[in-house]
Amino acid sequence: YFHLLGRVFNILRENNPDLAGDRRRTVMRPPQVLREGTKKTVFVNFMDLCKTMHRQPEHVMMFLLAEMGTSGSLDGQQRLVIKGRFAPKNFEAILRRYINEYVICNGCKSPDTILSKENRLFFLRCEQCGSSRSVAPIKAGFVAQVGRRKAGT
Repeated sequence: YFHLLGRVFNILRENNPDLAGDRRRTVMRPPQVLREGTKKTVFVNFMDLCKTMHRQPEHVMMFLLAEMGTSGSLDGQQRLVIKGRFAPKNFEAILRRYINEYVICNGCKSPDTILSKENRLFFLRCEQCGSSRSVAPIKAGFVAQVGRRKAGT
């Protein structure tokens, strides 16, 4: 039995070298986060991470800002400037969620996917196995309106 099983796997490896099992992992560099003043956080390598994931910076930015419940924009050096103080761990957790939801294929776990918009729906199509699935639109979470209280109230 083991001899036959070994033979089958050898034949499979010879005919399909891409099925050899040496799964290449895509390594994401950790987000470089700096503090600008006391009320702003700057995500320095934002564009590099977007290029690595093959995603539009606007889509990634919408997701990050919606998850963090804040506002932000890209500055002249293509860095993401966010209102509020956030730790690099916050960015890592949110980027991991983004990758699981909008980058990784559910079928073969490949990051080689294309995100396209068709009729107000986003579809994730895998370049490796050809599977396709719809992904949830980005919704802003609950944001508490916190402002300065007026004197005498």
